[in-house]
Amino acid sequence: MAITWHKTLKSMRHRRALPPNENTVTYTWRCWVQATAGESTQWDPFTYTLNVGSDLNLPRPGETVSDWDGTLGGTWADYFRFREVDWVSIDDANSVWDGTFTATSREVWCPEPTILRNDQVALRRVELYREADPATAADAGTAIASTSYADIEGRPRHRDITQVKIELQLIWNTSLVVAGSNGYPNMANAGDFVGRRNDADWLGFPLGSVLVDGISVVPDRDEYVRLTYNLLFDPWFHMEQRPELLEDQSPARNATGNADPVNWYQPYSEVFDFTELFGAYEEKWIRDGWQAWDQPGTACASELAAATAPTDTTKKTSPRYTPAP
Repeated sequence: MAITWHKTLKSMRHRRALPPNENTVTYTWRCWVQATAGESTQWDPFTYTLNVGSDLNLPRPGETVSDWDGTLGGTWADYFRFREVDWVSIDDANSVWDGTFTATSREVWCPEPTILRNDQVALRRVELYREADPATAADAGTAIASTSYADIEGRPRHRDITQVKIELQLIWNTSLVVAGSNGYPNMANAGDFVGRRNDADWLGFPLGSVLVDGISVVPDRDEYVRLTYNLLFDPWFHMEQRPELLEDQSPARNATGNADPVNWYQPYSEVFDFTELFGAYEEKWIRDGWQAWDQPGTACASELAAATAPTDTTKKTSPRYTPAP
């Protein structure tokens, strides 16, 4: 018995969400079978999967919207992948079904935030030979001029200074392959960033005061991973007070018995340009938070850049920010 498959688009829905939640595109089709001579035909989408997939041209879970509809290639549809298929029986006698197909994406569409920031205050206990604070990062390697002695016969006192731990999280799509790299963030050269400080003022923090303390990549949902940069602001520019030592490793002391000379020591001597890690629009969200929505003249479609892989020396760019439907 010859039969003809039919489908009619009933509805389409696009729901935008703020990261790390998902944007959703949903299609609902009404599907049925018409038999020759008007005979009733029993079917269901679970036993007639071949017909449903080929004759009705319905998407399969795992396909992107552009995989299913090639006319949408090079648009938002490249980044929405079908995750769920739901069937509801409408007319059991005539085997009429409604099929709902849901595609999701965690890509960011302007003007949504491209990066999530969390700050936390911490304390670092330092050895104190002089009651003095460094003025700039350039004090590294210089002698401390202050004569306000804090040590007792070469033994330092201690003080707590306030640091700020800054955690920056980005959602990374491993299905996107960019400019000679694979889809997963390449951590092989993370040392180019970790343990290095900012070489210029950055987001209001002085030169040399922010350290890349660590980079992590952990699995997230579906094809996404969460890329996290751990940064550390230190008002002492991450320096220490170190006295010059004698052969027996005791501090050299002056006539009053205090350690002298005492120098500013920088354990993290390397710096780099932090703009290698973040695009211009990402920095707007890091710096201004939700005010980034309101800044006039923000041409995010041209300014946006995806987060760099830790090995990249230039920002990773892609068409991932083509406006959603």
